[in-house]
Amino acid sequence: MSNVSDLLAQLVGIESINPNLSTTGSGEAAMAAYVAKFCESNGIEFEIQPVSEGRNNVLAWVRGTDPDKRVLFESHLDTVPVKGWQRNPFAAEIKGRRMYGRGTCDTKSSLAAMLHALVTIKKDKPRATIFVAGTVDEEYQKSGARALVQSGLKFEAAVAGEPTNLEVVVAHKGSVRWWIETMGRAAHSSKPELGLNAIAGIAQVIPELVRLGDELRARHPHPLVGAPSLTISLIQGGSDICTVPASCQIFLDRRLVPKETPAGAIDEVEKLLADLRERHRDLEVRSVVPAVEDPPLEDATGSRIAEVAAEACRSIAGTGATLHGAPWGTDASQLQLTGAKCVVLGPGDIAQAHTIDEYVDLDEVEKATEIYFRMMQTY
Repeated sequence: MSNVSDLLAQLVGIESINPNLSTTGSGEAAMAAYVAKFCESNGIEFEIQPVSEGRNNVLAWVRGTDPDKRVLFESHLDTVPVKGWQRNPFAAEIKGRRMYGRGTCDTKSSLAAMLHALVTIKKDKPRATIFVAGTVDEEYQKSGARALVQSGLKFEAAVAGEPTNLEVVVAHKGSVRWWIETMGRAAHSSKPELGLNAIAGIAQVIPELVRLGDELRARHPHPLVGAPSLTISLIQGGSDICTVPASCQIFLDRRLVPKETPAGAIDEVEKLLADLRERHRDLEVRSVVPAVEDPPLEDATGSRIAEVAAEACRSIAGTGATLHGAPWGTDASQLQLTGAKCVVLGPGDIAQAHTIDEYVDLDEVEKATEIYFRMMQTY
């Protein structure tokens, strides 16, 4: 294996399941410690950035000759759980040119390629100061990327490492997710007239939300990421089979396109709920504070970082001829809040992310290393 494949195998061998997604997940502590040790062993400056108890970002850098140029390469340390795997998810098993393991595609291959490129660029004294960050919690609330932004780190451009098949993504959807709750009044089901059925209340809300979702999908789509959407993804209510339910909740997943905001999307639903209250005086319904609030990645077409990324991809991998948008989200949505222009770029196919027996093509990982290095050289 090449050095970057060796490094990837080491990272895959470290279980870093997001603890918010699994009661048995160990979290990112061991991954962060390994990345810090790797930097120390290779003479790379770094710092540990605490995010929450036992969960740390790692920020490494190579100083450039131009103090005004600062570029961030970022990839997340956490993974999703491994239920249902047919092989050892941490063995980094290689068959042909594929490496199997949790995180191979999403996104330890990007991190390995970025770190390997950083060690190499250290010998070249790049013009821009190059940062590489490994962040926690991308798979849940992006608290690592949020902490990185809130730390005051300055950078004019950023690359979020995610599986894009070495194509350049310049825009993607955002999301806002929250609960809608109806309140009723409990009573024995033998005398339902004494109660107020919260499930019946939510049944008045759901058709209006479905109508809004249909309306969103019919709106003029964004040219890169498509149309916005609204999905009712969970429902829960009632306490037992013989009681009129006193409460019922549904969970909304609203996907945002560039130029939309989480606040605007919530306000649209709030107006719908206000109208329902006017028409149904006995309906008590409210929104609960968002669980996730993540803006869309605004289009970076025409930016220097998009041009540098596309040129590196074209010359090394034969990709990058067209700039792309994506329906999913990444840490770039947070990184852009510094004012930086951001792209998403990395090895692997998004279709492999979160799958049983996830894998990455090692040829893509090696090309990603070259692409990141070229970008570090030329930005």
